[in-house]
Amino acid sequence: MQKFATIATVLAAVLALAVIPAASARRLSAEPPAACAGLVTQLADTLKKAVEPLAATPPTPDKAVVPLGDALRLMVAMTAAKCLPAPPTTAPAEVRSQGPELCLSHSLAGFAGLLSVLSKIVPGAVPPDPGKLRNEVQTWLKTLGDALGNCGLPVPAGGLPTLPNPPA
Repeated sequence: MQKFATIATVLAAVLALAVIPAASARRLSAEPPAACAGLVTQLADTLKKAVEPLAATPPTPDKAVVPLGDALRLMVAMTAAKCLPAPPTTAPAEVRSQGPELCLSHSLAGFAGLLSVLSKIVPGAVPPDPGKLRNEVQTWLKTLGDALGNCGLPVPAGGLPTLPNPPA
């Protein structure tokens, strides 16, 4: 009986060492959370509302401020829903980003691009040069598309909006 108790204790310890860490370990799933598809679609729709006034001739950046603020809110919601990785804080690099390679880098570049465009068009900002603003918005939209692709998020129907070529 004592031999059985010893074997049972050893088996329980081995099982605990094998199962508990495996169950609590973070797993990299191939599929993003279910909420991501809806958030990506909302982001694409919001970006279309932001791009329209910026693509107008002449551009009306003041009409893009609210949709860009909404885009920022959606990107923060995507981070909260674990669609995009959270910005690094104090954790070591190997622990803080659990997404595909370049996901964190492109995600942060997407935030930076949005904040840069928004800072140029908020009320009270110096009116931006339309050509430079157009180039910055195009670069930001491309970076955001790269971020969605590198983070394994679904492409919204019709893709992300782009700025049409300016009239000659």
